[in-house]
Amino acid sequence: MKRRTFLKSAAAAGAASLLTSGLLGLTSACTPKKAPAQGWNFDEIIDRTGTWSIKQRRATDGKLAMWIADMDFKTDPVVSQALRERLDRDVFGYTYGPDEFFDAIVGWEQKMHGFDVPREWVEYAPGVITSLCQAYLTFTEPGDKIIVQPPVYDPFKSYAQRLGRQVVDNPLIFKDGRYEMDFDGLDRLYDKRVKALVLCNPHNPVGIIWPRETLARLADWCAAHDVIVFSDGIHADLALYGKRHTPFCSVNEAAARIGIEFCSPTKAFNLAGITGTAYAVIPDPEKRQRFHDTLSNAKLREASIPTLVATIAAYTHEPDWLEALKRYIEGNIAYLEDCFQSDPAARIIRVIRPEASFLVWLDCRALGLPQEKLMHLFNEEAGVVVNNGASYGPGGEGFIRLNVGCPCTIVAEAFMRIERAISHHDGRVLRVTGSN
Repeated sequence: MKRRTFLKSAAAAGAASLLTSGLLGLTSACTPKKAPAQGWNFDEIIDRTGTWSIKQRRATDGKLAMWIADMDFKTDPVVSQALRERLDRDVFGYTYGPDEFFDAIVGWEQKMHGFDVPREWVEYAPGVITSLCQAYLTFTEPGDKIIVQPPVYDPFKSYAQRLGRQVVDNPLIFKDGRYEMDFDGLDRLYDKRVKALVLCNPHNPVGIIWPRETLARLADWCAAHDVIVFSDGIHADLALYGKRHTPFCSVNEAAARIGIEFCSPTKAFNLAGITGTAYAVIPDPEKRQRFHDTLSNAKLREASIPTLVATIAAYTHEPDWLEALKRYIEGNIAYLEDCFQSDPAARIIRVIRPEASFLVWLDCRALGLPQEKLMHLFNEEAGVVVNNGASYGPGGEGFIRLNVGCPCTIVAEAFMRIERAISHHDGRVLRVTGSN
């Protein structure tokens, strides 16, 4: 039986219990990618009741929470075990960042991304966005311009504006189903007030891993214009389909001179609730010292015990769990692609396959709905809580972001709900049947 047919049957069987008994009503229907004895059963439905989950808080009345970027999977058992063992010590006093923390990061960058990072380039960072805000304060002044490339993760813009910086949009070019950087646009918008550019690599929400050639061209342009690059690589460890992430600071001498990388194990290992789990890679010694001083002055250089333990555990073991997780996510994406391509009503929606992460960008423009009505279709009529594409800036209108970091039965149920909502919305199914 094909995966799509099998999952649709499983979702239909579990739908009633899902609505009446919560997510636990959906029992495992897919073949586990690893035996449950290994702790790698990604089909397991996790009850997040009572865990203060932001994700589930918005999914009331039987809705499916498929928006904010955390996954409904247990983390790598190696990480959980390390945290338990540390908690069993029953001592939680003031703690410094041990060599093991920095050595783990250096080893991981080399093993996973082929980036040889000297130990002195690594700084502890109190979360990617928190650190980005500190970088804004360190390297720009109120009134300075910062370039972002929408549609892109909206806190890049909102926090810069809160700090009194001007944000300049250089929208990506969407061509033949793929996104490109607009270098002509950079030339058009540049003036001497532009001091920084925020790079999202891999890019959220469109899911692209930027090619080395694109990054090198960007580095050369920014270096020529004395523009510093803040690179958010939080989804780097979730590269899919055999692709490999290229860290910005690794591409050439110019990138190393003007770039700062912010990275974290939080997305790949589902550790978003352990705040402050991040690090910065800063090759240039002058920039590194300035950033170090900013964090020190704000008392933001003190990593928590869970941060240290989780990072060391995640980065010093073979990534078997992570590789299994990525294969599972690829299966969820393939299922969605098959469903949207082959269903007469739903194929009007186009799946933009992510090259990294568990976030899928859906092109819904052919539905012809204003953004407010598009969100109502998903969130209320379908009961699938998603992210609003318009919130990511110019180029996001007509799109939504769907989180497939969850058991495959939930993905199947979500598609059935979306399909049903499209089919019944204003009789639209009569107009979209046969659409490409």
